[in-house]
Amino acid sequence: MKKFFITLFLLALAAPSFALSGISIGIKGGLASYNDEVFTAPEVEDNDMNLVGGQIKISSLPIINLVVSGEYMWKSESIGYGTERFDLDQHDFALSATALYPIKMKIISPFAGAGITNHNIGFDYSVPQSLSLEENGIVIPGSDNRLGYHLIGGVDVDIPAFPVSLTAEYRQNWIDTDYDTVKYYSISVGANFKLP
Repeated sequence: MKKFFITLFLLALAAPSFALSGISIGIKGGLASYNDEVFTAPEVEDNDMNLVGGQIKISSLPIINLVVSGEYMWKSESIGYGTERFDLDQHDFALSATALYPIKMKIISPFAGAGITNHNIGFDYSVPQSLSLEENGIVIPGSDNRLGYHLIGGVDVDIPAFPVSLTAEYRQNWIDTDYDTVKYYSISVGANFKLP
């Protein structure tokens, strides 16, 4: 994890050496689908999570664009077990660095890339006193920090006469764990605001 943040810090230091006009700030929202038992709580069948995030994109580098982003994914639900119910919140806070190769066109520009991500994944729950998770064999995974990697593809759409572009992207993610490599995907749309 320390190596990841050192890498982000060095990238941030390098940014001022490039033209400020090549930097944009973006926001996005979408859906992430975690359908792996390593990060799935018992009794949860649909593990799709909401996604919101922000990013800084540096597009003045030679050949590639660099994107540093933060995403928060979460899901809240009430789970029935027998005659009882308990509330469960699942979350993943992800910090990523991604290298993108853009195919620059006049308005619509496809892109593809790859990068690394640090995930903070955890569960919070509230259980009534009349329900014992342990006695019923219900095991809720604990919080964990894990390093992952991803492939990404999408399109940027420039809006003529405005310093704004719209983005749609698909990301395939892998997270290394002690037991297995967890695979999930995310789909998001967003807007990038170009600095003057």
